[in-house]
Order: sequence, then structure tokens, then C-alpha cells
Amino acid sequence: MKYLLPAIFLALTSGQALASGDSLDPAQAFAELTPQEALKQSHQWHRTGEATVRIMPDAIHAEFADGTKATVPVEEEFLLSIAPFENVTHGCTFHVPTGCQGEMVNKAMMVEITDTQTNEVVQSGMVKTQKDGFIDFWMPKNGNYQFTFTYQDKTATEVLSTEGNSRTCITTMQLI
Repeated sequence: MKYLLPAIFLALTSGQALASGDSLDPAQAFAELTPQEALKQSHQWHRTGEATVRIMPDAIHAEFADGTKATVPVEEEFLLSIAPFENVTHGCTFHVPTGCQGEMVNKAMMVEITDTQTNEVVQSGMVKTQKDGFIDFWMPKNGNYQFTFTYQDKTATEVLSTEGNSRTCITTMQLI
């Protein structure tokens, strides 16, 4: 019994309570999340069939197994979900964190992100791909950023936009 309380607490704080549907309607609960919380929750549903979540430049849209829908506005930042790859990728424009799968799972690599207007390095250091093979970056809107990934002496570089209807799913960065 002493482990039951921490397990319940962990389930409630990990976002899994949202998926269980035992109190709030999942669509209503999802709509009340921040964009960052909605993304985190969508990772919990990766390939479970509980929901399909699509990341658009201005909103995160979810459709649940029961047909209900919810939207979380994305106003302040722009999400770039990037799946660096060596051999296998998939074509995609708008990220589906509940379904998109990148090749490199749980791999640590270096990233350097440079604002192309100011040449300022806005991030540099180690990052790790998630269980879906992607790395999520919340970036300021209306900018252009050069991303460079380095993994085992291989490099991928691409300038990515956070303007207008730019893509949120980046599956074009091959490490060579």
C-alpha cells in the first residue's frame, strides 16, 4: 500500500490522467493545456490510438478516439520538431507527434542554432532525440534559424523558418 499513493501521484502529474478519461472529458482537458503541455501530452499518446494530434504553425489540433476534437492556440512561439536521420525518413509538413516516427531513437547529438538575421548563436549543446526520434524546439515566431546537428562525425545543416505557414515537421536533415 505504501507504493500506491506515489503511483497515483505520478500518474496524475505525468499527464496520464488526461488519457484515462475518468473525470474530465479528454477533449475539454486538452483544450485547457498550454501549447507546451499539449505537446508533452501528445507524446504520451504516441502510437496508442487514443488521439491523433497535429501541430500547425498557429494551433495544436487533437482528435480523440471517440470523435471529439480540441484545439490549443499557439501564439507566442513556433514549434519545430526535427528528426535528424542517417538512412530512413518520411515526408511530412505538419508534425503528428502521435504518429510520426524518426529513425534515430534516444540518440544524443550536438546542436547549434543560429539566428540568420543577427548571426547570434541562440542555442549550442547536447540534445537527445525522444522515443519518436524527434527533438522539439520552441522558437520565436517570424524568424529564420540555421540548425546544425552533429552525430558521430556526421553533420546536417538546414535553415528553418518560423514564419507564416512554415512546416513544423522537419524530416529533411540527413546526417552525412
